[in-house]
Amino acid sequence: GEYAKLDVGAKGNDFFAETQENMKKAIFPDDYPMMKIAMQKEFLLEALKETGKFILNYRLIIDGRPQYAALIAVRPKTDSEHIIVAVANIDSARKMELEFGDALDSAMDMANNDPLTGLKNKRYYAQVEMRLDNEIESKSGHNFAIVLCDINGLKEVNDTKGHRAGDKYIQEAGKMLKSIFANNIIFRYGGDEFIIILEEENYKRRDELIDRLAAWQKENRAKNLVTVSYGISEYQPMLDNRVQDVFERADQAMYLYKKHYHDDNEDDQNYVDDILEIEKDKKFYELFEKLISKMTAIDEQDISAIEKLLIEISSMLRLSKTVTRLYKNPGEEAAGGGETLCCYDTGLEGKEIKRIRIVSKVMSIATMTVYMSPDEKPLSEKEEYRLELLMRTTLTYLSRNRIRDMVEELTYFDDVGYKNLRSYQKYITQNMDKLRTMVALMYNLRHFSLINRELSNETGDIIMNKHFNYVESLIGDRGIVCRLGGDNFVALCGNEQLGTLLTALNESTIVYDEEEGKSVNISCSVGVYRLSDGAPIKHSGNIMEKIIIAFHVAQNGGKENIVFYNGGLIDERANVMKVQQLFPAALRDEEFHVYYQPKVDVRTGEIIGAEALCRWFHDGSMISPGAFIPMLEETNDICKLDFYMLDHVCKDIRRWLDKGRKVVRISVNLSRKHMINVNLLDNLLKIIDRHNVPHSCIEIELTETTTDVEFNDLKRVVRGLQSAGIYTSVDDFGVGYSSLNLIRELPWNVIKVDRSFLPVEGDELDNVSKVMFKHVIAMTNEMGIECIVEGVETETQVNMLRENNCHYAQGFLFDRPLPKKEFETKLMA
Repeated sequence: GEYAKLDVGAKGNDFFAETQENMKKAIFPDDYPMMKIAMQKEFLLEALKETGKFILNYRLIIDGRPQYAALIAVRPKTDSEHIIVAVANIDSARKMELEFGDALDSAMDMANNDPLTGLKNKRYYAQVEMRLDNEIESKSGHNFAIVLCDINGLKEVNDTKGHRAGDKYIQEAGKMLKSIFANNIIFRYGGDEFIIILEEENYKRRDELIDRLAAWQKENRAKNLVTVSYGISEYQPMLDNRVQDVFERADQAMYLYKKHYHDDNEDDQNYVDDILEIEKDKKFYELFEKLISKMTAIDEQDISAIEKLLIEISSMLRLSKTVTRLYKNPGEEAAGGGETLCCYDTGLEGKEIKRIRIVSKVMSIATMTVYMSPDEKPLSEKEEYRLELLMRTTLTYLSRNRIRDMVEELTYFDDVGYKNLRSYQKYITQNMDKLRTMVALMYNLRHFSLINRELSNETGDIIMNKHFNYVESLIGDRGIVCRLGGDNFVALCGNEQLGTLLTALNESTIVYDEEEGKSVNISCSVGVYRLSDGAPIKHSGNIMEKIIIAFHVAQNGGKENIVFYNGGLIDERANVMKVQQLFPAALRDEEFHVYYQPKVDVRTGEIIGAEALCRWFHDGSMISPGAFIPMLEETNDICKLDFYMLDHVCKDIRRWLDKGRKVVRISVNLSRKHMINVNLLDNLLKIIDRHNVPHSCIEIELTETTTDVEFNDLKRVVRGLQSAGIYTSVDDFGVGYSSLNLIRELPWNVIKVDRSFLPVEGDELDNVSKVMFKHVIAMTNEMGIECIVEGVETETQVNMLRENNCHYAQGFLFDRPLPKKEFETKLMA
């Protein structure tokens, strides 16, 4: 009835032309530009092509006021020549939605604000602190400073004038701080404490702001108005692991101010500044004395202690980076060679402020260059002197100790004492006549980072050393074993030793605590090259090239831990490198698309979910997952792709929810590479919650693990996801060795039975598979775990599922993985 008041014609010759004319008088002016485009013939027909439906909210002028309406256009399935257009009145619902949004915003604002002062409260400070902590942990942190303020004399005001006067006193302090730090968020942290975090431009102006605070203090003290004790501390990237470290230094500075604050002393601020300067002087000389003591120790050089002291002093001097370069001679310096040492680097961009170069009597050269962020306050004359003293002391130490020993010790041994790559190259050069009877290997200790985390780095060092000694004892004087770095090694052995050595590398038990009999099984990924194969060997590079290629295949190829080199591996390695090189740009340009493979209830045929699968479109063609997923698994790139997929799935779900479409649970795969990420749960929740997607709409698929250490990580991840209300499923159930442990110890929502469990049709000897399949389904049903079989391709297999009360399936019989729009159409059907 209300729409009829607009007197819009019900019939006409040109619907689109007449609609454009009618809209000028009926549409709310702010919405007219949008509707003018939407109701063009070409635009509407194109929109209907995708889903057959088009919905748009706008405002009509009815009874002299704007009212919300929804326009719905539909192309009937049985009549492609016509379009049905309807208008619905949604004014009440839309206004209720807007009011609810305003109320929610208001409630959040109240939760984060201090009612007495109007400033932000401790709860909001905790959120900002968490953000900064995450930036510090991810090494993406930036310069910031914390100012901590404490009201002077509040207790006396409360005791003598009452708490109402005390509240007013707190309000006055808040107003004062707001006036000084006008462009900053100020937090009331407690009863009489305030916190200001200075970032970006305010950080650069910190000295100016503190001077203003000091001047205001002096003026208020003269007028007998409110004053505060305060302390400021700056974030020091090389020393601070969290915001609390910066806070505690600011608290100490504030306490020192308060301790020496006297209401009747006009020079209090200067006095406190002098005290702080004396404390700083004392700290510098304490550290410098310790540094000299460590550097001049005769019996043993404690390098880590020296580096720590250098870091502390560099942080005191507000440096961003120090770089030392050592050269054997002027020629090496001119050629840009030598060794570069950088024990102090905050990661912040800085400019060079000082460089010192020392030449020894034997013409070895040492240089030190120091950098400072442009945001930092320039060094005072006293600090300039201390910096030069530190630099000359450090260079003298390095020239005397490190350059002297570098030629021999660091040429053939690493910093832990293992023979290094130069030893390996030297051995090859000295034994060229024996190489044809030898085999070269490159290997690494699998999952060793997990061993370090589970058993401690110290225990990991013991295990690595024992394993190295064991391998070295097997080779004896018939070859050599050297450490490349981390848990990576190279070796040469005689042909006759290869079998014994490979057996040991495939798996060996290392006892790391003989008193308690504690041991761990170590397996390796091994690349092998038989030097008797006939290829010319002119230098060590000919050998290294081949064992590196074989090693990478063994490490990332999947099933085989030991791989022998052959010519075809070179092409495979080239493909790996190409994928890894293209990946960053492909991710940035969103060349990876989400495809959805439906999951179906075999009882009704209804789509009850879908698995998100990745397809890569590059240069106009689609690259299959098998051609890029294994390559990305070699690095952490696979983790970036997993997060990318989850983000795009959440975007789709959010869009479906906003449009009122049917939404089903979508499962997203996570690589095992994520298991060592202790922040994985937080990373996942940030992505899901950023799009405001209900947790019940997401299912995370995880594959079975192959080691006890990985299993412990899997437990942590699954239980964390469960507590957050996110569904979890174990993919490819039945492939790994720990299947029964998985469902006994972990609270899975879903088990995806691998297609290999499906009995083979026509195979009369396949009774074992039928029995196993029947009992797996029965077991999951009895445990209350949802069970879905993947790889279903025939009606016979579907009947087998129905016979065994397995209700859900996924496979080509129902649908291949579908592009997003095809899946949406299928879901809405």
